[in-house]
Amino acid sequence: MITISQVVEDVIRRSPFLAEALSENIANISSVARRIRPQVQKKLLEEVSEEAVAMALRRINKKIKPATSGLKFLKDLNNITVRSNLVEFVFPNSTDITKIHQDILKKVENKKDVFLNISRGLFESIIIISSDFEKDIEHILKNQNKVSKIKDLSSITIKLPEETITTPGVYYPILKALAWDGLNIIEVISIGSELSILFRSNDADRAFSVIKSLTS
Repeated sequence: MITISQVVEDVIRRSPFLAEALSENIANISSVARRIRPQVQKKLLEEVSEEAVAMALRRINKKIKPATSGLKFLKDLNNITVRSNLVEFVFPNSTDITKIHQDILKKVENKKDVFLNISRGLFESIIIISSDFEKDIEHILKNQNKVSKIKDLSSITIKLPEETITTPGVYYPILKALAWDGLNIIEVISIGSELSILFRSNDADRAFSVIKSLTS
């Protein structure tokens, strides 16, 4: 039979912010118990008192460890690149998506220092490119439906060591720090050991400071 402690531990381990706050003793046990009690009751299919949840939290608190595996790779990391004046296009996938990609690649062929990312999802595609090519992309996408555009973007790209590809929790401290600072992320792009995060340009300086603070 599953116990209250087992359910509470599972809930906390699925909530990185709560796990970290508890491990660093900056969270009020009673407040956390009150917050997660509905989840515990839902899993157990019975009424559970707030005191019982709090008791389970105190019992497992010593077992909870903060996610630190990603932090060791960020210390002394200097390979951070910032690119500004970017624009993003989002549009539904269509039958001529291959031709669109080809036309874009022709436009940037032999052009130096062009930022270009083309990503195709299950239902939508995105194009992120230097704003110098904004009009060109608008022309290429003129026959596409529901094209949306976000201007004045900046990208912060972090080149991580190759071994981070197989290391869990590498992105967590970066995204957590940005979230705690109230920064809105437009896109997250991961290519091998290279991580690019897109922000509104007016957030880029603050985002860079947050990321840089993790690497020193």
